[in-house]
Amino acid sequence: MSIYDENPDPTAYLRELLDPAERDRVDKIEQVKTAYITSDRDDDLARLLKRLTTNAVIRRDPTKPHGAGNRVEGKGICIVAPSGAGKSTLLEETFRSHPAFPNFRVPDKWCPLVGITAPSPATLGQVGVRLLEVLGFPLDRDLRENQVWFRVRAQLKLNNILFLWIDDLNNVLTMSSLEEAQKVRDTLKDLMNNPDWPVQLIVSGIPDLLPFFRADKQLRRRFRYLLLGKLAPADHAAFLQSSIEHYCELAKIKLAVKPEEDLVGRLLHAGALEMGVCLEIAVDAVVEALERNSRELKKIDFANTFADRHTLSDEQNPFLAPGWQMIDTTRLYAKDEDKIDDTVTPLATKRTKKKGRGR
Repeated sequence: MSIYDENPDPTAYLRELLDPAERDRVDKIEQVKTAYITSDRDDDLARLLKRLTTNAVIRRDPTKPHGAGNRVEGKGICIVAPSGAGKSTLLEETFRSHPAFPNFRVPDKWCPLVGITAPSPATLGQVGVRLLEVLGFPLDRDLRENQVWFRVRAQLKLNNILFLWIDDLNNVLTMSSLEEAQKVRDTLKDLMNNPDWPVQLIVSGIPDLLPFFRADKQLRRRFRYLLLGKLAPADHAAFLQSSIEHYCELAKIKLAVKPEEDLVGRLLHAGALEMGVCLEIAVDAVVEALERNSRELKKIDFANTFADRHTLSDEQNPFLAPGWQMIDTTRLYAKDEDKIDDTVTPLATKRTKKKGRGR
């Protein structure tokens, strides 16, 4: 047996290499990187999750006691946004703190919610295999797709799983034929319809999911949808300013950018108006300042962060170029499948709240 097999903390030796000043810096970086900025998106998601948690306790027959076989069919919610909008972080943080999902992501403790990310690309069978792995089912041989999902349903019941989250469900649709896509829809419906153990579904991904749901009336009516739109400079400048200040407070450094430098405007442009990308750049800029042992966060920290991410010249860096508004940053993030259907109005994000993980 390897001497490392039972090591509960494989990074302990790395921390031992740090001197006191380095440990202090690492602690600050940890605080900044694990901080979570909440907004109206959290409220919108909480409202939709309430629909699922309420549905989970409704009896099929009110004259009979509550029980596994006396629950109404499951419902679902779908969270859709382009890459970089922060949908996965939104869901992870919500689940970690939601009272309906105790012990989410806590090893070896029961949680009524199981979450997986669909492999990329993936078949329906591979998604089922990943679910079985998370549920602790031993896979000692290859199984056919129908056998995989038969065991998934059995394991969901055996483990008292009431809620299932599949992130990046669009990965299953990448190479799917129309027949395969319908098989995915039928599998989702079967999980919700199972009279012995109905499950509430949460799926998330890029806007490709919308036509996938629209193609099946039965599936479409069982779901509610949350679209995370882009930030709007007029509405969200204060949100980003407050977020940057909060990161600086955690890092115990001062924000040293003059108003006329329009840091927030440049950040919105650099992040192509995507919340997740903008906040990532802000966090990385604070880390940049900490790593150069500065007590101030400056515009150059944002410029260096952007340069490290995209290896562009100063003329193409929104934090350095005089004509930064003319730089096309959308090409750095855009994908054809990320285009949101313009017939649907995305929900906005306006308020800013701050919290640490506290876990």
